[in-house]
Amino acid sequence: MGIVFFEDTSWKNFVPLSYTRSLFDIKIGSLTTFEHFNIKSAKFLTRQYLEKVTTQRHPNCNVNKFEYNNDDIIINSLFIPHKSFIKKWNAKKDFLISFRGKILMGRLKKSNFEYFHESIVHDKEIRPNKLSTEIVDANNLDKCGILYSWPWDFISHLKDVLYHQLRINHKVPNGVKVIGKNPVYVDKTSKIDEGTVFDVSDGGIYIGPQSVIHQSSIHGPVYIGQSTQIKPYSIINSSYIGNNCRIGGEIDSSIILDYTNKSHLGYLGHCYVGEWVNIGANTITSDLKMTYGTISMKIGNEKKDTNTIKLGSFFGDMAKTSIGTNIYCGMKIGVSSHIHGNIFNDVPSYVIYGQGVGSENVEMDISLAIKFQKRMMSRRNVNMSLSYESMMRELFDVTRNERKEYGVRSKRFTLQ
Repeated sequence: MGIVFFEDTSWKNFVPLSYTRSLFDIKIGSLTTFEHFNIKSAKFLTRQYLEKVTTQRHPNCNVNKFEYNNDDIIINSLFIPHKSFIKKWNAKKDFLISFRGKILMGRLKKSNFEYFHESIVHDKEIRPNKLSTEIVDANNLDKCGILYSWPWDFISHLKDVLYHQLRINHKVPNGVKVIGKNPVYVDKTSKIDEGTVFDVSDGGIYIGPQSVIHQSSIHGPVYIGQSTQIKPYSIINSSYIGNNCRIGGEIDSSIILDYTNKSHLGYLGHCYVGEWVNIGANTITSDLKMTYGTISMKIGNEKKDTNTIKLGSFFGDMAKTSIGTNIYCGMKIGVSSHIHGNIFNDVPSYVIYGQGVGSENVEMDISLAIKFQKRMMSRRNVNMSLSYESMMRELFDVTRNERKEYGVRSKRFTLQ
């Protein structure tokens, strides 16, 4: 049995995170859905403009281009089925399982798969009446698995997800104080300063290879990836931090992807932060209303109640915040956007946001966006690939209407 991970048009609910990566590459806790299955290779179906960069991320997998196999099972990229559920349906030759109109899992005949493949690659809605396969509606999702439907799901379930993912024990270096009885893993190549406190009362802690943890306080469950530096006197609580990050200040209940910098004082709470983001000194994200009411987020053209009172912001890849930036609850900061001052509205991708300091919001020139990103990558000895640059250019065109809707024009940015 092979697995084909697919994304549907619901990727639009997860922008800006999903602008630069397929849904199967979004971290849920410390793992993506693909990583959750612990398999070496798979087949992926994604939007056409993400095909090359996804192939670069997964050199051992097939992306969009592969032969039909009637034994393959298709799985929604944000659905994690129970093992017993897969086992129950694996013997069936032709089936589709859906929940509230969303396809979760199935196995398709060749003609149906060809339509399915074409719809996803060209970002078209999958219409059930175009499929000859009978669709079984799942009345009880809990018996099937876990489905992530909204971006705030990643944050509201983060602590529980990390708790169950962090189960590996290891010897702790001398001079590190450990409170609690949950597992701790510290790779032998990592360096932990004396005076560091690991509190695993509420969940385990994982420290990946070649990371440096200066004297800090870390409260599990926490995952810290490879070659990441935690600056002195940092406080990290219930969070995932990826590879090659530079982290300082206070981090609470957040996901931070690879190559992101938050080196200075400031608070990042209940946030999801993409790759290659730079959080300026004293940037503060609000994650609680003064009224203690639930927080709303804008999804498409509609405001949705997240039904949670603790929610920060969602940062697209390559976003940058200037010194002293303050960001209100539930905001989305677009891909490669630069923000200044007080942020009380969503920021589209490729925008220099000056409204927060009394200036005008303007469109960022794509050539400059690429130039700035190459500079940042060079600081980590990374060369921007042609596929990544192509993705940036195509995404600039994909998000053009988004900037128009916000009234953002192309002109020179100046601080007033």
